[in-house]
Amino acid sequence: MKHPNIAIIGAGWAGLTAAVTLSDNGLPTTTFEASRTLGGRARKIKVNNKTLDNGIHLMSGAYSETLALLNKIRSLTEPLNISRQPFSYQYEKLKIKMPRSKIPFGRLIGFLSAQGINVKEKLLVLNFLRAIKFNTDSVAATESAHSLLLRYKQTTNLINLFWNPICLSALNVETNRGSANVFVNVIADALLGGKDTSDLLFPTTDLTSLFASRSARYIEAHKGTINCGLRATIRRDKHELFSIEGSQDLFSHVVLATSPHNVKNVVTDPSFLPITLPLINQMEYEPIYTIYHQYTSDVSLPNRMIGLDSPYPQWVFDRGVTHHDLGLIGAVISGTGKHQELTNQQLSEESARTLDARFKLGQPIWSKVIAEKRATYSCMPNLKRPKQVTETPGIILAGDYTYPRYPATLEAAVRSGVRAAKITLESI
Repeated sequence: MKHPNIAIIGAGWAGLTAAVTLSDNGLPTTTFEASRTLGGRARKIKVNNKTLDNGIHLMSGAYSETLALLNKIRSLTEPLNISRQPFSYQYEKLKIKMPRSKIPFGRLIGFLSAQGINVKEKLLVLNFLRAIKFNTDSVAATESAHSLLLRYKQTTNLINLFWNPICLSALNVETNRGSANVFVNVIADALLGGKDTSDLLFPTTDLTSLFASRSARYIEAHKGTINCGLRATIRRDKHELFSIEGSQDLFSHVVLATSPHNVKNVVTDPSFLPITLPLINQMEYEPIYTIYHQYTSDVSLPNRMIGLDSPYPQWVFDRGVTHHDLGLIGAVISGTGKHQELTNQQLSEESARTLDARFKLGQPIWSKVIAEKRATYSCMPNLKRPKQVTETPGIILAGDYTYPRYPATLEAAVRSGVRAAKITLESI
């Protein structure tokens, strides 16, 4: 083969990022996606003639690679479709609001003026953040986030109101199961990074329009192709080239950008990845349930995002504020719990009952439960992740689970896609 021919299997955020990055370097790609809709686990769905997302994704100002990519793929006349606000946290009685980031010591002021915790607890939070910022203590790979917090004398009240909700939101596991290393990385990059890193970023359009559709347009404009509705499996011929079922082409490189539990379905010959596959197969997974409640157009929340000390839901989002879908409330339940024992009907009723009790919303016109049973991998201590460079030359992994610094987030997926493209380029 005179020129490299690159296949990308999976058109989620990691796979599309890899394709965009390779396109920038003059290498068109062929992408295969099993679904009819691009975007993977962050994509649009249709419910009652309304465009929604299969899950609610909040980003932070620390998502540098994601922001760079979103700016790259949009046209000069298109808005970014991201609403940015200074860090604001409301979970039950705890309220934290950061001043505009340009104010000196803005984050310090934000924590010191927090409502719902006492002065001692405020100082304990700041001491913990200081230790992270200046790396005053090492964190063992085997340590849980809960153990780390206790070492820094964080109170039960602080853990319940602040640290555990953040850990559950970011890692999709509670502090007693979450990796301390990854937890610290998330906190350090968001709350202790540059002047804007703690900002909260809310998409103002559906996730497919925000990223996947624009990526596809960018890729195709650079002579790449995208094939949807094709469940790819790879083979290797005697010339060490890869073939993909459903395609007549031969490929020098394959970027595997599927969900980790799907890798074994794509790589049907285990001898390709004798080291990688066992690492992937030992991974465990956590669910995320999203419940949409449509109320009348005059219904709204006191804030665009509010946390609740409730099993269903834990966080609620006002889509009327973020997406101009008046009366639409998104409720999120992260991780494992007793909600998994309920039917969708029971879960929507419990969620609506909780919201009515807290905010006097009344009964919704309709509700829709979206259950992603394997939304994320379990980001637990001492998790052994596979490397993106595999033992078979030409096969490269991409996906949030391959980026060890972060949990399963959009930023991790994007960074893994950029890295997969660079690995591919270096091997040519």
